[in-house]
Amino acid sequence: MLLSAILVALLAIISQWWFFAPITRCMTYPLTTGLLVGIFMGNPMLGMLAGANIQLVYLGWINAGGVMPSNTMVAGIYGSALTILSSANPKLAVTFAIPFSLLGLLMVQIYQTVNSFWVHRADKALSEGKVGQIRFLNYVPSFIVAFIVYGIPAFCLVMFGKSWTTSLISAIPAKFTTALEVVGGLMPALGIAMLLNYLGKKELNAFFIIGFFLTVYLKLDIMAIAIFSACIAFLVFISQSHSSKEAADATSPKKKVRRLTLQNRRGTAEEVTPTQNGASASEAATIQYTKKLTHSDLVKTWLWEQSDEAAYNYERLQALGLTNMMIHPIRKLYSKDRQADELKKYMVFFNTEPHMVGPIIHGVALSMEEARANGQNVSADDINSVRTGLMGPAAGIGDTVQQGIFFPILASVGASLALQGNYLGPVMFTVIFELVIYTIGYIMFMFGYRKGKESVISILKNGLIGKVTNAFSIVGLMVVGAMAASRVAVRTPLVWTVGKSTMKLQSILNQLAPGLIPLGITVLVWYLVRKKVNPTWIILGIFIAGILLSYLNVLGIVKA
Repeated sequence: MLLSAILVALLAIISQWWFFAPITRCMTYPLTTGLLVGIFMGNPMLGMLAGANIQLVYLGWINAGGVMPSNTMVAGIYGSALTILSSANPKLAVTFAIPFSLLGLLMVQIYQTVNSFWVHRADKALSEGKVGQIRFLNYVPSFIVAFIVYGIPAFCLVMFGKSWTTSLISAIPAKFTTALEVVGGLMPALGIAMLLNYLGKKELNAFFIIGFFLTVYLKLDIMAIAIFSACIAFLVFISQSHSSKEAADATSPKKKVRRLTLQNRRGTAEEVTPTQNGASASEAATIQYTKKLTHSDLVKTWLWEQSDEAAYNYERLQALGLTNMMIHPIRKLYSKDRQADELKKYMVFFNTEPHMVGPIIHGVALSMEEARANGQNVSADDINSVRTGLMGPAAGIGDTVQQGIFFPILASVGASLALQGNYLGPVMFTVIFELVIYTIGYIMFMFGYRKGKESVISILKNGLIGKVTNAFSIVGLMVVGAMAASRVAVRTPLVWTVGKSTMKLQSILNQLAPGLIPLGITVLVWYLVRKKVNPTWIILGIFIAGILLSYLNVLGIVKA
């Protein structure tokens, strides 16, 4: 048990101490951590089932802009551990996890508040020319805080919690256990509703209904729905692209190629003309730079960028991590006496989506930094103006595509496989999710360096992002519809007698359309989310309503 407690504590630490994103990224998701907790505690199947059940509740909880609506890291790790310790039904994992997730909000507040102190230490270190201290301040103090806030409670839970958790489960009456299972069957409606609120557009919402009834009538599994919806989304994307091209060809006159001017350090204008291969004369001129970053330098900088949220804090969010990222290129481009001063420009408030689209900003900054080091008229304010101007659009696109569309589609498929007892579910989710987002992130980083800010702005304006987002939204809505049909797992056991006839309400509803109760519950919760009802109040409402309706014999669970 000691080894299990140590391993789970370490997992809890790195779920918040994001020291290297390709290792820590999926440690924020219960689908991944549930399986790992199960392996560490000697019951991988129960851990996986617990994590998958918890994940369904948090499919739509988007952590964007430094705002965390619920601590899914704590929910997944602590909820799965408690399920294993008590040998409980994995459907009860949700009821264990949610209280921990709310407590976890206090934990993350402590973590990000205390980390603000290291930012001021970093300011002082740079003012004294001590560049090397930035690395220490980015990693070590934040690890200690994560160890205290996350690691110690997790260790104590696993090491000392078995006796009291087993006693707690044994003391719960069977009828109340059934009521909690009803609550667990209702809870996925919240995650699904939050996704619908994020993905839903009036012209696309019908795809949610299509996915729902394909599941209830044709009994298609989640993978079949994902493949089917991807084909539909592709056809819609092609159709929209052709329509846009035809409209543009019909209405837009040919535009003359504009000549751009750049100011060099001497203040004279240099004319920039596009070349045949798409590069400009100014880009060709960069080959003559005496100080230039190599491909190896760029790769190293991208790898350092994966630690940009190790010391994430409320005051300046990613600033300390990005200053740490820039140490290598700044050392390469500037003399030792200038390095600390050049790094100071990165110690300002900064926050964007860090893994998939956001890296394009850092590539642009490197390109401008290289020009500055070679005497071009690029000021520190110019670099920060571009970074600040792009961080909002990059975050909007990155968070939407990654957290709002790609993650829930992949997590829905992974959780569905996991609940069927297939270990491929969490493994596939983790591997594919990370492979895709970090491959795209690397490409965007290099693209930003090569092309600069003008190309980035053109991408944001050409309408391609909107078409891609719509295509992914179609897939997401159909998959979410299938999840609502299969994972909002409640029914009504109401039966009444009229004369000698026995009437079952569930049978009557099935004759109208199967799955009306899960659909109705999901739409109701979706309505509450759209009305901006606090999700915490919705959770409490589901708890109260689920327990009450179970005791009144109005709702029951769907037997597997």
